[in-house]
Amino acid sequence: MFQPVEMKNLSKIFILLSFCVLFQQAKGQDNKSDTQKIYFKSARGPYWKKSQLDSFLLSKSYNRYKLVTRLTGKEEHHDSLIYRIDIIMDPAPVDDNNKPLAGQQLPAFDLQDLAGNEVNTETLKGKPVVINFWFTSCAPCISEMRALNVLREKYKNSDVVFLAITFDKKNSVLNFLKKHFFNFTIVPDAVSYCYHMTSIYPITLFVDRKGVIRFAEHLIPSSRDPESSLSTGYLDISSFEKNIDLIMGNEKN
Repeated sequence: MFQPVEMKNLSKIFILLSFCVLFQQAKGQDNKSDTQKIYFKSARGPYWKKSQLDSFLLSKSYNRYKLVTRLTGKEEHHDSLIYRIDIIMDPAPVDDNNKPLAGQQLPAFDLQDLAGNEVNTETLKGKPVVINFWFTSCAPCISEMRALNVLREKYKNSDVVFLAITFDKKNSVLNFLKKHFFNFTIVPDAVSYCYHMTSIYPITLFVDRKGVIRFAEHLIPSSRDPESSLSTGYLDISSFEKNIDLIMGNEKN
């Protein structure tokens, strides 16, 4: 005689069948991603495969600058995934003689901060120093300030000195600071020193306890998209943190 199936058993069977369906759908999605063709496209460039893009970036990079990418969006089609990118020229920081700043002894200076305090290379001896060169109408400089403030806050209990040197006049800087927070020690009116040190902005120097510029960075690097390894445009201060630890003597190269 036919025995009715208990509701409890029916529920178990239903759950098992649902799991099987979901597993097959997930497997299908995996197969889809495996067969999808991935391309990279800039505003004016062709469609590149990953190897072609890497080769192009490498061929156009020199000791004076390198090309970097930033992810602006992506489009998913049935058989392809297209990453939209910007390609940006990132120049290497050099002095007015076109010599790389990294590896040089920090050139001497004797300046005053906004409060009128003396700031010079003699008082900085034996201390690790982070120096940001900027000016008030520099959009990339302003976009980095929040990240630089985070760095300053993280190392507030250390002996690292954080300076922000600009050729702008004191009054211009004070007016700027009414709208923008920048918690470095700000040194205005440094016209000749800025012109000697750089023609690109912003740059950040990481100076060790011996007064040697260990690292010179033009821009804070962008974070990376985990799928494409491209820059997202969001700032990632981890490399700047590592530079600071190195000039403090907390890490080895």
